[in-house]
Amino acid sequence: MTQRLLIALSLLTVLLTAPFAALAQMPSVPSVPSVPSVPSTGSVPTGMLSKDALLDQAKGMVSDLTSMKSSGKLDAAQTKQVDGMLPKAQSLTKELEKPQVPPSKLTQLASSLSDLQKQLTTLKSLVK
Repeated sequence: MTQRLLIALSLLTVLLTAPFAALAQMPSVPSVPSVPSVPSTGSVPTGMLSKDALLDQAKGMVSDLTSMKSSGKLDAAQTKQVDGMLPKAQSLTKELEKPQVPPSKLTQLASSLSDLQKQLTTLKSLVK
């Protein structure tokens, strides 16, 4: 699970920083720049891999939340937190299962997934 998270976050970092790295290598940009010619994220070959990695992470999160909920180890507040997180994780999974996800939507989904992952990690540390 941790390895999946690291892979997903690494891919997300590469996707988000690649356009800035391209701009940093441009020689003398005028003071009032026109629209820069930056390759779109759709042309990055790891785009599908990133979507697949995020989908795997979302599915794992749904599985973890479901097993935590049925384990009987949660107190009332933790159960309520899982009940709030589970529909969000399921919704993210459904969005990522769609055949075409625009790059802007993928970035938004990755951010939401990262937020949920942080909550899940915190919750897991309290349950152990």
